[in-house]
Amino acid sequence: MVIAYGGTARSAQRAVKLARQRDINVSLLRLKTIWPFPEEIVEKAASKIHCIIVPEMNMGQIALEVERVVGRHKVYRINRANGEVIPPEEILTAIERRCTERGYR
Repeated sequence: MVIAYGGTARSAQRAVKLARQRDINVSLLRLKTIWPFPEEIVEKAASKIHCIIVPEMNMGQIALEVERVVGRHKVYRINRANGEVIPPEEILTAIERRCTERGYR
């Protein structure tokens, strides 16, 4: 699963679409508000998920919240704090890498 918000959600949406075209079973949880953090929604969505990718254009503040709710071992971060948008291809690469590393497809 990919958890994204704000401008990064667009790139994440495209990456998820591309991953599904490659027969990778992946979902997107787009957060519309980040405060207060939607713990119950994230916990419910992640309950049967093996890997969560959190792309964000900062140093990982939301990833910390996701890790707090679901555990650090499930979360893979993609951070960029230089003002440039995270391209869908970078998120797609992370999806593919995490799925193949853990044997999920």
